Amino acid sequence: MFNTLLYYRSTSRLIAIKRFVIHQSDGDVGTKIKLFNDKKQFKKTLELFDKYKENDIKNLSSFIITQALKACAQVRDLQRGMIIHRLISSRIKTDCYISTSLIHLY
Repeated sequence: MFNTLLYYRSTSRLIAIKRFVIHQSDGDVGTKIKLFNDKKQFKKTLELFDKYKENDIKNLSSFIITQALKACAQVRDLQRGMIIHRLISSRIKTDCYISTSLIHLY
């Protein structure tokens, strides 16, 4: 009984820590991507986006996606922009920021 209680307590702490780390890293990624775009380092923006896109595109914020689309537009990388468009197609109808970024891309 004690071992079971100890197991569940340590598991819940681990889950709480993982949630905090994932949530915080999303904000850090958004900040880094924005800084790269502000410095006109669009290739670095896209590299960072690709790195975090592999984890889960559904958990990326609209801000990160719009910054990646902006970088695609600036370097005229229509192919990569179309890939992002395909990945986020379900979010377009409900997010005007993503829709606007796609208009600028095309």
